[in-house]
Amino acid sequence: MIKVLVIDDSDVLRRISVFNLKRANFEVHEAVDGLDGLEKMRGIKPDVVVLDVMMPNLDGFGVLKEMRDDPELSKIKVIMLTAKGGDDDADHAMKLGASKFLTKPFSPKNLVEAVNELAREQRA
Repeated sequence: MIKVLVIDDSDVLRRISVFNLKRANFEVHEAVDGLDGLEKMRGIKPDVVVLDVMMPNLDGFGVLKEMRDDPELSKIKVIMLTAKGGDDDADHAMKLGASKFLTKPFSPKNLVEAVNELAREQRA
């Protein structure tokens, strides 16, 4: 089963993401901020991480940078989510190694499709 870790400090958006991903038959785990996410990633070894940009303690860019510097986490596919409409966010995320970038509010269907696509790449 494909493992997904959703890292988002917004309870509502995290619940929506988790609900829709579970409904699509993924094994879904959740974390409330970047530090919690990195800790859970090391234990869970997810195939795909859904990562919010704006979070307390450690933002999504910081998490992504740490992931890419860690040999155990560097190959995990990452979908970045942001509420900000900043054009540089997508560029910055892609330069740091994100696989996809979605702007909130996003369609749950698009999120599920993005996770499916990345999970197939990860397993290939």
